[in-house]
Amino acid sequence: MPKHSVSCPSCGQSFLYEVKQNNRQLEEIVRKKKPLLIQAGPGTGKTYALAFKIKHLVKNEKVPKDSITVITFTNEAAINMRKTLSTEGDEESPYLEPEKQPSAIWTMHKLGHQIIDQNASALGWSPGIKVIPSKELKNILIQDAAQLVSGAKRNDGLETIKCREQGECATEEAQKCAICSRYRELLRAYNYVDHDDQILLACKVLSENDDILKKVQRGAKYLLVDEYQDINNAQWKLIKLLSKGNTNNLFVVGDEYQSIYNFRGGHPKYIRNFKNDYGPDAEELTLLTSRRCPPNILKGAFSMVHKYCAGDIAILNKLEFTNKSPAMINTMMFSYQNQEAAYLAKMIKGIGPSYDVLVLVPWIDYAEPIKSQLRGNHVSFSCEYDLEKTGLRLINVLLSWLKKPNDFDLRLLIGELISSSILAIPGERREDALKQISGYWGEHKERKTLYTKLKSFKDNEDLIKLKDIIVELKSSYKLSNEHLEFIMKLIEKLNVWRSIPAFTKEMNSIYDEVKSLVPSGENSVRIMTMKKAKGLAADYVFIIGVEEDVMPFANANEFEKAEASRLLYVSMTRAIKELYLFNCTSRNRHITKTVNKVFKRSELIEAIPRQYITDMGSTL
Repeated sequence: MPKHSVSCPSCGQSFLYEVKQNNRQLEEIVRKKKPLLIQAGPGTGKTYALAFKIKHLVKNEKVPKDSITVITFTNEAAINMRKTLSTEGDEESPYLEPEKQPSAIWTMHKLGHQIIDQNASALGWSPGIKVIPSKELKNILIQDAAQLVSGAKRNDGLETIKCREQGECATEEAQKCAICSRYRELLRAYNYVDHDDQILLACKVLSENDDILKKVQRGAKYLLVDEYQDINNAQWKLIKLLSKGNTNNLFVVGDEYQSIYNFRGGHPKYIRNFKNDYGPDAEELTLLTSRRCPPNILKGAFSMVHKYCAGDIAILNKLEFTNKSPAMINTMMFSYQNQEAAYLAKMIKGIGPSYDVLVLVPWIDYAEPIKSQLRGNHVSFSCEYDLEKTGLRLINVLLSWLKKPNDFDLRLLIGELISSSILAIPGERREDALKQISGYWGEHKERKTLYTKLKSFKDNEDLIKLKDIIVELKSSYKLSNEHLEFIMKLIEKLNVWRSIPAFTKEMNSIYDEVKSLVPSGENSVRIMTMKKAKGLAADYVFIIGVEEDVMPFANANEFEKAEASRLLYVSMTRAIKELYLFNCTSRNRHITKTVNKVFKRSELIEAIPRQYITDMGSTL
């Protein structure tokens, strides 16, 4: 039986396996004409299975490519799917000539946007719908809309924000729905939608217009869905609408143990209910060959997550592994974060540049001592850096508005100034000041700009001060050819940095971040939060902060503990060669957000059977 060298679509790892034997199972799967869910754990080939299904439809069943729609969860996953289809190989591979590949391989939000933009008039919008550029602006505008609703305050908009992000209205609450309605009116006036509405409005137009639904369904007669475990209620409804009448052509892949997006409405109940949702013919199958993790790592992670989540533990005995490494799950406890960071940096330097390293943290503040130690050891790395939290953010928002004045950029600038120390508006006066700003959205049909509205404020001293700052900066920017006067005004009016040391510290921090970036093309040390690790893999994986009251967080209920276990499961199963779980008894309070806390090892580590663990000891 011939063997072929194949690269894993998710991690790029090269491995040898018997292609014919592997594809025999897939050939049987893709021929099924029924609603089909493929449960595929980490490294078992979800992308490969989807690509194999696409090739089967086009090559064997002669399905027109324009009747196939493939929904991915991220842009990166869509690109990865294209790459898998476009990687040339023999007839056993999922390779498909570019001209035969479906054009509709994209995220659900991109699909939703296409649906609403092509049918804008049915929703009261105009063609060319734009998307609100930031979550922060969306939240500001929703809270503005709340102040336009009788009896509501800004904070009442928070429930509307949560409802929209989760894609589900559990109850019809008059105030919450009124806020949502006013917000949509505001966006419609500017021909904008937000990230959430790309799905919510797509569901609305399809469910209320049968002719539009049938037209869209023609392009999704064969519907393939990746990462099914991550969908929320609105996304579930969209899939139901698209597959209505063609459920025998529905093909979805996922893994309920990798459902980690509850904060935006994702819930494992949707993948668990697949058979109930799609009737007695619906079938669920499982891919059982792992091509990424060493057996002890995957089995240990699976045993841990199973203790918190329902599932079939018998799968452990059915799993097959192409990675035969005897590597164990390594655990170690440190007395303080600097010890941990120094030890980690030394290990990474010893690993060298020939292997990929992934450092995963609960939230990005945990990375600070690690980055410092890596720099001291001259190890290049990449790490997300939130420029939005620096003083440069305010200047960037201002310059964006000055360059091309518009209501939304100015509203974002006003929000930044009001919440900053520059104006220092007390909480009891802030609601009133913001209500006057919000009132503009009820007047914008008069064709006045928000800037014109701002300049008319006369009675509120807080808003007068705000107006004076913005008007003076705008005048200075417009009049000064060399912009030197404008720069001086920036320093004088915005007072972004309260002292020279504060300015120096922030500039040094930004410089260090840029200097530390890994040159393009080199194997890298990547530092990121655990929630961003989905779909990635690395030779060496280090997970930091596996401590009580962190994973899971303090006073977590059973569902929250289950979600924490799934997050750790996802993080652990990124490892190809070795995995390390670190925890500290003590960390700086700006990192942990707690004071004088002595941490113990997380109960999640204790849930891993000892047979899969190598305890490296502690430095206590």
